[in-house]
Amino acid sequence: MTEPIPTNGARTAEPVVTLSDARKSFGANQVLKGISLEVCQGDVLAIIGPSGGGKSTLLRCLTLLETLDGGSLAYGDVQVCTEGDGGRAVYGGKDILKQAKTRFGLVFQDFNLFPHYTVLKNVTDPLVSVLKMSKGEAEERGRALLAKMGLEGKESMVPCELSGGQQQRVAIARALAMNPDVLYFDEPTSALDPELTREVLRVIRELAAEHMTMVIVTHEMSFARDVADKLIFMDGGQVVERGRAADVINAPTHERTRAFLSGYEGV
Repeated sequence: MTEPIPTNGARTAEPVVTLSDARKSFGANQVLKGISLEVCQGDVLAIIGPSGGGKSTLLRCLTLLETLDGGSLAYGDVQVCTEGDGGRAVYGGKDILKQAKTRFGLVFQDFNLFPHYTVLKNVTDPLVSVLKMSKGEAEERGRALLAKMGLEGKESMVPCELSGGQQQRVAIARALAMNPDVLYFDEPTSALDPELTREVLRVIRELAAEHMTMVIVTHEMSFARDVADKLIFMDGGQVVERGRAADVINAPTHERTRAFLSGYEGV
């Protein structure tokens, strides 16, 4: 297991996510080549790297949208999969997977909202259908989260009536509604223009200030440096460099990391 990345604080929180020696192939193409990481409560981990480096596949495996070929994954005390014979990933049963899915939330780059649902229903539907919460209680939580996202008064609108930044904030509210242990972001600003990008990044900064545990795949290097406390640089399905976010971005030690970051202004 890879040693935890040090942070500036003295936090000794228990791991929320533990991934060890994760391997994933699509046909003959090995996309993940032994990735290990640990995310503790309150961590903000940024994952950066070139397109095709395995970042999104890693996130899809962490969120159970894809299954690992090898390695192990746990959410706290929920062991999602273990290494079986020959290093093959052996997944738990339906109850284990159902329990694991309550431990995380996922914000997609393309929002992934239901177009025919109102803003409020997009946020509350998982609370009613998955958590079996009463409609009244779900709506109370949904309205509070939408207000937190600066979307008070938008509850009865449908997604097409909102800007891209507003839609992404609805998606964040929906993910937060399930009260997850960790929130994943898959390039949350890639579909947005610079003004709307700032809007969404402000919300993520606020969540970081509230010590929300987050894993963020991003191309926003200055944001990663300023907001994340840990950072992983991936290329070719491997972790090339890891460390404190500011250290890696300001003074990368690996030549491949330096070459990648040289293409970004302001870092």
